[in-house]
Formats: sequence, structure tokens, C-alpha cells
Amino acid sequence: MVDELVRTGLARFEYQHILNHGPPSVLAALAVECGGDQGRWWDFHDHYMTTQDFSRDGAVALAASFSLDTDEFAQCLDSQKHLDLVEGQHRRAAEAGINSTPTVRINGEGGAVSDALIDQVLDLASELEAEEG
Repeated sequence: MVDELVRTGLARFEYQHILNHGPPSVLAALAVECGGDQGRWWDFHDHYMTTQDFSRDGAVALAASFSLDTDEFAQCLDSQKHLDLVEGQHRRAAEAGINSTPTVRINGEGGAVSDALIDQVLDLASELEAEEG
């Protein structure tokens, strides 16, 4: 459903880092961005977010399992190269009232995903399609 809405231009998918769990959230977000520097953003995200080891060593071990350049990855992580990016995303999300994931917003309003909210998205998509058709 989401793929179809995005494909048709009725919806837009965005990912924003939400740093609600203190330093482990920051480390996780930085690790994902550093994995992305080597072309493995989604792969790294999907695997790292299911781990129980949100340590620096855990992140570097996962990078090694993806055959990433671990020296480059560790340097990226240690330098906090993407800190401004992830903090900025968190700040903008908080300013928009987003404090959990996943969240759906319709015309600037929304909240945590629920059946009622999904129904609202589908109803709006149907209305928009009818207007275009």
C-alpha cells in the first residue's frame, strides 16, 4: 500500500532519526549514516536496529559483516561526522510533534501508526485519485 501511494505521488516516504533513547540512539543513528557513506544505509539500518548491541564495537562488527571498510567506518563513527544531521532531524521531528516511529502525517497532521490512521490515509488517497480522474 505505501509503495503504491509513494509510486503514484500521493504520499512521500521520509526517514528521520528520532533520538529518544539517549546515547544509544545517537550511536545507532551515527552508525547507520556511516554505513550509508559506503552505500549500505538501508541494509545497515535494518540489521543494526534489530541488534541488542548498540555499542561502538557492535557497530564496527556489523560493518565488518557487511564487508565495509571498518577503518573508514570507525573513523566516521568516532568523529561523529553526521552528528549535526541526526540532531537536526531529531529537532525538526520534535518541533513537528513527532516523537515515535513509525508516524504518519496527512497534510501536516498525524501521529503514531494505527488502523484508524491507515484508513484515513487510504480515504484521502481515494479522494485525491477521484479528483485527478
